[in-house]
Amino acid sequence: MNSARPVGPQYVTLVTEGGYRMHATITLDWEHGAALYRVAELGGTITVGWQPGHYYLDCCSGTAIEITYGKPTPSPFTEHFEDAPTVYGVQLAQQAVFHPESMSPASHRWLVVRREIGGHYSPSAPEGTQRRTAAIVYAITRHMLSRPWAAELRRAHDEQHAPARHRHHQDAVRKLEGEVAQLQEQLTRERERAAAQSVVIEKAETGEGRVTALPQPVAEAEPIAA
Repeated sequence: MNSARPVGPQYVTLVTEGGYRMHATITLDWEHGAALYRVAELGGTITVGWQPGHYYLDCCSGTAIEITYGKPTPSPFTEHFEDAPTVYGVQLAQQAVFHPESMSPASHRWLVVRREIGGHYSPSAPEGTQRRTAAIVYAITRHMLSRPWAAELRRAHDEQHAPARHRHHQDAVRKLEGEVAQLQEQLTRERERAAAQSVVIEKAETGEGRVTALPQPVAEAEPIAA
């Protein structure tokens, strides 16, 4: 086992910016690269990891954090997670994605918080639940990112997704190679056509190959009257 990858649960006490105190048991999932914070006061788990799809985006700089309200599963289609936490009597559902630099202890708008009602639809949680959840996620995320094992946890995340990303890049390379071959053919053809027109221009400037006008035909003699 890598010495930078601690095993066994860790016990911490976290306090939000508003003074809410939480007692959490942290379990590190090295297979998926995520930290599970089991918060006693919430009766459930908030999982902090990295959003895998963000890797493929060229629009945004930085790193996207993925919050799971409960224990995550390998399936990307899961919406309701085991051991989901309860905030102000509201059980949370689904996941949320955000950039750490967008977090603010003074606002909750940077975090999506949905409530569990069963079925496929999960509406937004009440305002009070959203505010308290944002404060909790803010404290947990800052704690996770400050840990000495955070970089190694990110490495585990990248290792898990490396095979799929490698296949993605191989497919992209094959596609681009085909496009490059087509473009090279077009480029060669256009260069040949440009060269041919250069010859025409050069001959026109030097007079070479210029066509001389034919002389006017001699008018036929009129027949002499008898």
